[in-house]
Amino acid sequence: MISRSNGCADPADGESGFTLMEMLVVIAVMALTMLLIANYMQPHSHWLQTQAAGRQVAEAMRDAHGQAITQGEPVALVLPHLPPWLHAVEAPPNGVLFNPDGSSSGGSVLLGSAGERSLTVTADWLTGRVQINAN
Repeated sequence: MISRSNGCADPADGESGFTLMEMLVVIAVMALTMLLIANYMQPHSHWLQTQAAGRQVAEAMRDAHGQAITQGEPVALVLPHLPPWLHAVEAPPNGVLFNPDGSSSGGSVLLGSAGERSLTVTADWLTGRVQINAN
């Protein structure tokens, strides 16, 4: 029931709102839930970044392949900027070369870090086709 003196609900009627303590408990539970969700997703972030880097390397290979065909001269693969914790190993060691006829020297780039899953981005020697494979 509303009091005539100030227009506020009368606490004796049982219509009072939430207490400060109840609100603090709800906020604490929400914060704890967000913290658990954020920590749960953290181990996957390196794998997601590795996958993104693999797509960047594959795009760089496809660009070099296209440039070699349009320019009519061999084009060497130039690796894009990768996260500092991610290691990239090219095979053959002198890099992948794309030829004007659409072929390539063949080769791959292994992307990974210690204790993590890795990706291999491969260029076919005959067709220059690029593939990404998880290891």
